[in-house]
Amino acid sequence: MTNELTLSKSKINTFIECPRKFKYRYIEEITEEANKYMLLGTEVHGIAEEIAGELIDGNKIEDVFLNLEYDEELEDHIKGLEKFFKDIYSNGYEIFSVEEYIVDEEINMNGIVDIAIKNKKNNELILFDYKTGKPRNISKYKLELCIYKILLESKYPNLNVVSAGIYFTSSAAYRIANFGYHGQDYFKLQSKEDIDDSDFDYVDTVVDNLYETIDRNYFKKEKGFLCRYCFYKDMCDGDFG
Repeated sequence: MTNELTLSKSKINTFIECPRKFKYRYIEEITEEANKYMLLGTEVHGIAEEIAGELIDGNKIEDVFLNLEYDEELEDHIKGLEKFFKDIYSNGYEIFSVEEYIVDEEINMNGIVDIAIKNKKNNELILFDYKTGKPRNISKYKLELCIYKILLESKYPNLNVVSAGIYFTSSAAYRIANFGYHGQDYFKLQSKEDIDDSDFDYVDTVVDNLYETIDRNYFKKEKGFLCRYCFYKDMCDGDFG
C-alpha cells in the first residue's frame, strides 16, 4: 500500500486533521460531497485560471476584467483578483505557470500549483495559492507551500522559488513567506515570516508518520469540535462509537 499511494498536500493536510478521515477519503475512497465552500473555491479558481490565460495571450488587464462574466455574489473575489494581477505586472513580474499539475516520482508526490510568477530580471519564482476564506496566519499554510516549492523546483531545476504565499481573494490580502532570502521588491517585502529547514523537516516527519500509519492500518480519530461538521461523522460513529 505504501508504495502505491502518491501523496499530495490535500492528503497530508487531511491526515494531520484526522487520520481516520484520511482513511475514509483516500484508503477506502469514499467521496465527500462538495459543500458550498468547496464549490466557491472551485468557481473562483476557474475564473482566476481564465483571467491568467487571457493575460498570457497578451490581452490588457482592463479589457480582461471589463469583459469578464461572473455572478454578482463573486464581486469581492473578482476585485481581489484584479488587484492581484495588477500587482504582478506593475511590480516587474510575469505569469510563469497556471494551475500546473506536477508529479515528482522520486518522492512520490504530486500537486497543482495555482500560479507561479517570475521576476523578469532573473530566474526567481514566487508561487501563490488562492484561498476564498478569511485571511489567516501564514503558519497554517507552511506545509503546503513547502510541498509546492519542492514540486516546482523538481520540474524546473534551473529556477529558484524564493517566496511563496497565500492570496485571499475576497479581501485582497497577502500572506507571504520567504525561503531564507529577502529582496527589495513588492512581494518579498510583505513577508512577515520565513520558511526554513525546520518546516521542511516537519513535512518529512508527517510523511513518515503517514506511511507508518498505513502500514500499521491503525487510523486514530482526532476528536474535536470539527467532528460535528465532518462528512464522515455518522460513518465514524457507527464504526467505532
